[in-house]
Amino acid sequence: MRRYAVRILRVPLVIIGMTVTGCTVEETPVPSPTIAAVRPVATPGITPPTATLLPGATATIPADDCFNDAIFLEDVTIPDFSLVEPGELLEKRWMVQNSGTCDWGAGYRLVRLGSDEFDGPSELALFPASAGSSAELRVELNAPDEPGEYISRWQAYSADGVPFGQEIYLLIRIPTPTPEPTATSRSG
Repeated sequence: MRRYAVRILRVPLVIIGMTVTGCTVEETPVPSPTIAAVRPVATPGITPPTATLLPGATATIPADDCFNDAIFLEDVTIPDFSLVEPGELLEKRWMVQNSGTCDWGAGYRLVRLGSDEFDGPSELALFPASAGSSAELRVELNAPDEPGEYISRWQAYSADGVPFGQEIYLLIRIPTPTPEPTATSRSG
């Protein structure tokens, strides 16, 4: 269901009156119009223009619409800055809460943001979760092969492709290997 906002321009209207006997000018201000929320009727084959609200205006969201939101609760596996081996298979799990009013269902996705050095999927189906409930999100990735600090960032997307909620991430360290001591012989 699409929502459209109505844009009403505020234009001051001044009525100037002059009397016949003198040159006095009287200004009578007219009150500015107010903004009302309007739900348009869809007409097949016609795409309505996009509108925005004026600064300071607010729109009312009808009760039958819902909004998406997600709050990170905790890392279930692999806490931030965990030391892992090069190329190690990682199973990252996050606990999140569906803090919006929409249920997460078919078409909801967890999408990797940007590029990173991890090997794995770029997006996954988002675990179905009713509004107000918690869900455990899970992704499997292979760690990079070189020592360093690495991050893989993820974002929830609604079925209509709109990002929502807090970004979640996997943050690891791959240590620089320590050289093995070599045996030396002494002659004497």
